[in-house]
Amino acid sequence: MKMEDLNLKIGDKLPFDVTEDLMVFMRNEPNFYRKSLYPALVDCQEAVKNGGKFDKKSMLPMIEKAVCEYIKKYDIKKRPNQLLDDQEKMECISRLLKDEADNFREGMY
Repeated sequence: MKMEDLNLKIGDKLPFDVTEDLMVFMRNEPNFYRKSLYPALVDCQEAVKNGGKFDKKSMLPMIEKAVCEYIKKYDIKKRPNQLLDDQEKMECISRLLKDEADNFREGMY
């Protein structure tokens, strides 16, 4: 289904889990994954491996970039700050890190 098939007006709530869809976008968009997501995951892996703590907030710029690219690619009629609020962005980061936990344990990054 395409966005234009939904007949949404500016400001309408999207009829799907935007956080989940954004995570799929970040993983499946080759340029974004290679240039933004993968390096952020590497930084997380290195921080934990070196005995330090990882501050999830350090991933906010990457999430904000993903939101902008997502809006542009799918022609969503929302501003980036309207698509996800700060709490939803942090939830996205938490879910992303949780999903990658096994890969972190195996040293994949």
